[in-house]
Amino acid sequence: MTTEQRLDRVESEFATIRQLLTSAATYAESANRRIDELGVKQDRTQIMLDELGTKQDRTQAQLDQLGLKVDQLSNRVDEFVFHTQRLFNKAGSETEETKARTERLEALMLKLDRNYEEQKSQFQEFQRSTNAALERIDRVLDYLLRQSGS
Repeated sequence: MTTEQRLDRVESEFATIRQLLTSAATYAESANRRIDELGVKQDRTQIMLDELGTKQDRTQAQLDQLGLKVDQLSNRVDEFVFHTQRLFNKAGSETEETKARTERLEALMLKLDRNYEEQKSQFQEFQRSTNAALERIDRVLDYLLRQSGS
């Protein structure tokens, strides 16, 4: 084999390596974009969880206030029987609304938790596939380097 033929062969192998590296870089950029997207989704989920926490705090404050109102009414039962009965019915209605809101908040929190776990699972699968692809690229590069050394 002449020097010119060897040089052509080496240039051809380098072109192949350049194509593989370009492909690997493109794949890595795509992987980074996907990771960024997952990070944005996780941030949105955290914001929603924070908002739910705030709503739950407000609901708890309402429940605490309602408990105080019920205590005040029980102290006046002897004097204001009719008035107390009317307020008790109102408090019961508010309690049911609060319970319904709490149940809805719990359902939303469960849904957000499932979404978080699903995103976490997707991210882990994405990492595994990315790592597997990078390992394959490493093996191909090792093979090409061994071939070019021969």
